[in-house]
Amino acid sequence: MSDFEDPKKLSTYGLWMATSDNWEGAGSTAAIAPVAGGANGSAGALRVSGEVKPGARFVWAGAMLALGTPGGEAANLSAKREVSFWARGDSQPYAVSVMTESRSGQMPVFKLVTFAPGWTQHSFPLSAFETDGSDVVGLAIARTQAAGKFQFDLDQVEIK
Repeated sequence: MSDFEDPKKLSTYGLWMATSDNWEGAGSTAAIAPVAGGANGSAGALRVSGEVKPGARFVWAGAMLALGTPGGEAANLSAKREVSFWARGDSQPYAVSVMTESRSGQMPVFKLVTFAPGWTQHSFPLSAFETDGSDVVGLAIARTQAAGKFQFDLDQVEIK
């Protein structure tokens, strides 16, 4: 879905965007930008950086791949089985989440992972996010709960 080889086209499906609790009034910030030098010697990656600030019940900042249609319909990814990506970071814990229509308005199911300084592949079965993949609206990777600055890079993001 996203190999970040072309800095003008971040994904072959969906739209990458920065996401944070800012809309809840907490004030966390996030930014995304293509950078040179990806996993396995690839040409590019997506840098995600920002700062988590206290002030909301649940604080977060990071990146989200919106997967629904422009008309607001969820993506049916029920033929897929796994979320996979490469990441490198600042050795802090991050949350990976698959957002679905059926859990709209509820806390998304997330899995914690630490991004080491070197490129490492991470894979999660879709079922780990309590979904069959039939109503996916997004994939988020974010720093949560602990205040402070963060930075990580993503590459070769797939739902396969």
